[in-house]
Amino acid sequence: MELSLHVQGRLGGGTVIVVRGDLDYGAAERFRACVEQALQPPPGALYLDLRLVTFVDSSGIGALVSAYRLAERAGSRLVLENPSAALARTLRTAGLVTLFGLPPV
Repeated sequence: MELSLHVQGRLGGGTVIVVRGDLDYGAAERFRACVEQALQPPPGALYLDLRLVTFVDSSGIGALVSAYRLAERAGSRLVLENPSAALARTLRTAGLVTLFGLPPV
C-alpha cells in the first residue's frame, strides 16, 4: 500500500503526522522530508500516529530513527503513537524500544 502522510495540529500543542501504508525503501525519503517540514518551526512535540502502518522494512526503521534525530536537533520531542503490533515487534527486535520510549513487552 502506498504511503500516505497527513500533517495536522494537535489540541494542546504539537504537530501530528498520520502515517498510513507501507513505510519502506520507496517511501522513506518522502517520510523524512515530511518530518523535516513538520519541524519548521519546531513544535514542542512531534507525534507520529502509526496505527495505519501496514508494513515497515529496514529503510522505514532507518527513517524513524532519522525522524528521532531530526526532532532532537530541532529541540522537539518525537512521540510514536499507536504503533501496530508488527511495527512494535520490529522495533523491539531492532533494540529501539528505549529510544522511542515504548514498553519493553
